[in-house]
Amino acid sequence: MTEPLDSVSKTSNDLRKVSDVLWRVSQELHKQTEKLDIAVEGTYAHESSDPRVRLLSEALCVSRDADMQLSRLSHILQGLFQGLQQQRGEATPYAAEAMETITSLKQERDEQSILADIARTLNSTLKLEEVLRLVMDRVIEFVRADCGYITLLNPTTGELIFAVARDKKARSLSESKFATAPISRSAVKRVITQREPILIHNVLENIDSEGSVIMYGIHSLMCTPLIVRDHCIGAVYVDSRTSNNLFGSKHLDLLLAFCNQAAIAIDNARLFADLDKATQQVKEEKQYMDNIFSSIANGVVTVDPSGIVTTFNAAAGVILHLDKRKVINQHYATAFQLLPQVGLVELFHDALVNYELHEHGTFVLISVDCEIPGRDAGKFNLNLYISSLRDTQGQHIGAALVIDDRTQLKRSEEEAKKIRLMFERYVHPRVVEQLIKDPRTLNLGGETKEISVLFADIRGYTSMSAKMAPKDVMNLVNRYNDIICEAIWEEEGTLTAFIGDAVMAIFNAPLLQKTHALRAVRAAWKMRLAVQRYQSSLPPEKRISFGIGVNTGLATVGNVGSQERMQNYTAIGDVVNVASRIQNHVTDNNILINEPTYRQVYRRVKVGQPFPLKVKNIEKDLMVYYLLGLDPALPSFQG
Repeated sequence: MTEPLDSVSKTSNDLRKVSDVLWRVSQELHKQTEKLDIAVEGTYAHESSDPRVRLLSEALCVSRDADMQLSRLSHILQGLFQGLQQQRGEATPYAAEAMETITSLKQERDEQSILADIARTLNSTLKLEEVLRLVMDRVIEFVRADCGYITLLNPTTGELIFAVARDKKARSLSESKFATAPISRSAVKRVITQREPILIHNVLENIDSEGSVIMYGIHSLMCTPLIVRDHCIGAVYVDSRTSNNLFGSKHLDLLLAFCNQAAIAIDNARLFADLDKATQQVKEEKQYMDNIFSSIANGVVTVDPSGIVTTFNAAAGVILHLDKRKVINQHYATAFQLLPQVGLVELFHDALVNYELHEHGTFVLISVDCEIPGRDAGKFNLNLYISSLRDTQGQHIGAALVIDDRTQLKRSEEEAKKIRLMFERYVHPRVVEQLIKDPRTLNLGGETKEISVLFADIRGYTSMSAKMAPKDVMNLVNRYNDIICEAIWEEEGTLTAFIGDAVMAIFNAPLLQKTHALRAVRAAWKMRLAVQRYQSSLPPEKRISFGIGVNTGLATVGNVGSQERMQNYTAIGDVVNVASRIQNHVTDNNILINEPTYRQVYRRVKVGQPFPLKVKNIEKDLMVYYLLGLDPALPSFQG
């Protein structure tokens, strides 16, 4: 019997070796489980950087190593077990115990693997709904539940709200179905209130089971709280509609382990959602401010305390003729080095170095006249407002520059001044204001257009000068000229010349006047009436008569004179010469109008019979009319 005993002894030694190995592997798994428990209490992060995920990966590696070891040892034990059955029966209980240990370790390994997968899923994305859906499917699959629900507490109202609901076919229930879902709501509320898990093996045998749960056909259920930082934020619920005693303590332990991880993930996801919302709000506010900066006409430039340009709006790019891409994130000394004439570098330097002088955000105004390369020729007038920037706590955070391009305004003011100086002596103030309002209507360089010309010349001026003192003659003539000019201004005509004792006025220039011929004729008639009224108040020796001629035709109008010295807005052409020669043939305050003028006003005037008139340097006789009056039956027409 020595040989069989030696064989049994050898087998026993082998079994003891196997037992030692199994004990060591078991210890490794327990140590790794402890690390896993610590890891799931950490903060949420991406898989590539979160230390929890690395710990979970280590646990999974150990579990896989144990699996290989246990598989190999299982084959050894199977052979030993069969050998012992043939030789000694007392070794059988020891082998059976070892096999039970192996089975237990495999189950523990599977559970650890599931937890590792769940943890990996939780850390794989920041989309909470997607995470909970995937995890719920894994839990339902592992515990073989018919359906599962995750409910959360509204952090503001404390009401129970829907998170995710799934069945064993991986179908989602909508929030509306969740509101009427056949689940034990009392169990969920009790778990949340008492913060303790519930496991009911058999609903029919549980005296605390509510009637609605039995009515729903629920056989067994589990529900565990979601707790994070000592606050219950919701619960996880699973049940079975087909089997009693489906869930055991191991399932409940697994569900609790899952809830520990899920609670952290939910809390982190909520924090991330709040952060994302705040970030989105900041982005929207920044976009709003960017839109404002982009739409305002003034240039806006800001720099941080180190002098780096942080804001450069579109208006600043246009005014300074700089590309935003070459300015943003550059130091101001580099960004504006090509514009020394504007002085931006010095302004920012002063604002950043002497920021204490701008304690209350006071803007310093500087006006600059300079040329800007790349823009049209000429000087540009810029008002620069520079100020220190401070946050709500009064801390210095940089400087801001506002650029007000006043070039167009200044040029408009200069143009208005030029127009006023040129025309206020010749035309009615209302016409001057219209010219200033829209200078584009004024072509000072000269243009050819149809106009009506009025000439008025004093009769008997030479004899009167011989009888009166020069001063008295001048005063008398000026008084008559005032009367004549008033009549011309009333019809918005333009006085272009005082030639000795003659006055020249034109209509339809510089402003367009559709009824310029009628305006000229009305002005002539008003002049006659005004002169006659004034004559009636004077002694015969001081009475002056006028001859007035009106003609209509094409002429060139514009500025005439020295470019550097005196210029005069007037008209040149045959229409002017003819009007002057017509009035030479008129006496006693009479008015002659030429045929072209008559054709435009014949519906509104009374005239005498037309007659031919021979004038100097005109081969063909003119057909002219004496103006007898305006037709009172016709309404006055302005235009």
